[in-house]
Amino acid sequence: MPHDNDIASIRAMTNVAYVTEIMEFSRFGALSQVFVIEALTRYAATVAVACPEDLDTPGLSGAAWVGVAKEIDAKLTLKYGTREANG
Repeated sequence: MPHDNDIASIRAMTNVAYVTEIMEFSRFGALSQVFVIEALTRYAATVAVACPEDLDTPGLSGAAWVGVAKEIDAKLTLKYGTREANG
């Protein structure tokens, strides 16, 4: 179990720093990077085809959420290609 100081340190990290921590410091090595990229790929693809109105909340525009998903999906496709192309 982490100590209170460890928890405070983690919570003080920026999101970018924390995602970097997740991807670079795993007891499973580079497999953590594959996991994060796979999670991003699946979630972005799912949200990109969602109905924006279904995702609207008082604090979040469904159209913006779908828009960012499409942007991330396009960037991932540019780097890694499509799932179909990769088997």
